[in-house]
Amino acid sequence: MATSTPSTGDNKRTMPATSNLRHSQSARPSSPHTPQQQPRSGNASFASSTSPGSSFRNEDDAIIFEIGTRWIRAGFEGNGSPACTVGFGPEEMRRVGDYRGWIQGASGVGPLPRPVNAEDWVRDYELWRHDLRDLDLGLVEDKIERALRETYNQHLLTDAGTSRLVLALPSLMPHPLLSSLLSALFSRWRFPSVTLLSSATMSATAAGLRSALVVDIGWAETTTTAIYEYREVTTKRSTRATKLLMQEMGRILTVLGSDKAPEEAVKDEISVGFTYCEEVTTRFAWCNPQVEAGGAVSGPDRTISIPSPNNPDKDFCDIPFAQLSEPVEKVMFAPGVTECEMDDEEKSIPVLVYNTLLTLPPDARGTCMSRIVFVGGGSRIPGLRQRILNEVSLLIDQHGWSPIRGKVLERQRERLERMKISSQTNEEAQPTNKSSAPSHDEGEKPDPSREEPEIDFVEQKLRRQNKDTSVLVQGVLREVESLGAWAGASLVTSLKIRGMVEIEREKFLQHGLAGATRESEPPVPDRRSGLRAGDRSSWTLAGWA
Repeated sequence: MATSTPSTGDNKRTMPATSNLRHSQSARPSSPHTPQQQPRSGNASFASSTSPGSSFRNEDDAIIFEIGTRWIRAGFEGNGSPACTVGFGPEEMRRVGDYRGWIQGASGVGPLPRPVNAEDWVRDYELWRHDLRDLDLGLVEDKIERALRETYNQHLLTDAGTSRLVLALPSLMPHPLLSSLLSALFSRWRFPSVTLLSSATMSATAAGLRSALVVDIGWAETTTTAIYEYREVTTKRSTRATKLLMQEMGRILTVLGSDKAPEEAVKDEISVGFTYCEEVTTRFAWCNPQVEAGGAVSGPDRTISIPSPNNPDKDFCDIPFAQLSEPVEKVMFAPGVTECEMDDEEKSIPVLVYNTLLTLPPDARGTCMSRIVFVGGGSRIPGLRQRILNEVSLLIDQHGWSPIRGKVLERQRERLERMKISSQTNEEAQPTNKSSAPSHDEGEKPDPSREEPEIDFVEQKLRRQNKDTSVLVQGVLREVESLGAWAGASLVTSLKIRGMVEIEREKFLQHGLAGATRESEPPVPDRRSGLRAGDRSSWTLAGWA
């Protein structure tokens, strides 16, 4: 009996399966192995994805803290945003057995049991105050310690003192507060060293700029810092900031929720909750970006409903939408008040920006005015940044870049304007008298050297070589967006650049801030060792001195 044999085609189809099986058996590992670690979720790293381990957090990664008057932002280097934001308030400072959260008005949402002073109304929500006369520095150290412990244990999930610490602080921070902050870090944790970075410089770095004018509309004050090639050239401040805005909004809501007339209400007392007022300010406060003639501001003729100040959980009340822009107009711009009537520390924000630009050299001024960076909580108010730029433009058109002011100068300008108008009138009348003058012959050609400019071959060659490069913008008012001081500090730290101020633990515990030396000239940058060259035998406070 004949037996059937498989065809040649069937043999060809079965051979690859056998070879694949043998290849898979030979590729099987001989011993158990650990699978590769997955990237950390939510880590927006600044580092390049091509570098090995760029999406992983190493144990020696620095921890960055941005410490402000009301908030602490913390996270790891290389991240694009902080991991957490911890605030200060009565709820965060409660102890075991403290039941103030259940008392009426203590939570900050409902109305207060009795009106309080405007300064006492905001005192419990601040970490420190710039007026150190009534400030308990020991309490400030305790608040900082509690906030840092909560940050490490609940958000960062790492041990304090094992990683490098980088602080982003404003350069106008008082020395007693800086000393208390460093004492709390070095005495209660074993940090080997702490690096200080300027908040304004880091804000400019996060915008991708080397030079900028950083306008920080913060809680207690508004600062304008001119930065040229990563160095702070000048800084000016004003008390017109978010704190005064909150107090003014609290007075308006107090009058809205009371039965008294606005004239009978006490101007310096507030009876609404702080949390309620902050929520209304964050959601409804706005600024009209356009100003009419005479400084008058008109808003849309409409009425909106907001939670009632007397019972925010259940009732609503109607308020004109234009009235919600009055606190911003009064606090930030001071309408009806001339510049000579205001103190140096209470200038309006447009005047503050203009005066800062006025103190700069012409080359630095042209660079900084085209790179204005707005940061801080107050900069998020709708329409505020555009209004500031419009006001600064009006000041430039009115005064130019001359610091000389006065009635005598105004009379001289008026006289020059009249002379200019009269000369233009005479020039317009001159062609009628010269109509009989002999004209040029038709065959005569004009002189080409007078009509056409001389060709510069060197400039043409440079333009051909640099035609792909971008043109440097200068001399115009322009706003540039920034990711904030924390993101800039994260970027600088991830590049492993040594800071200008590195305070070692042993040296600080021995001498404190008195151990810092004052250098007449800033150190020369060194690319191999970072921002600062030379040894570390002595340390300096740089911009904080």
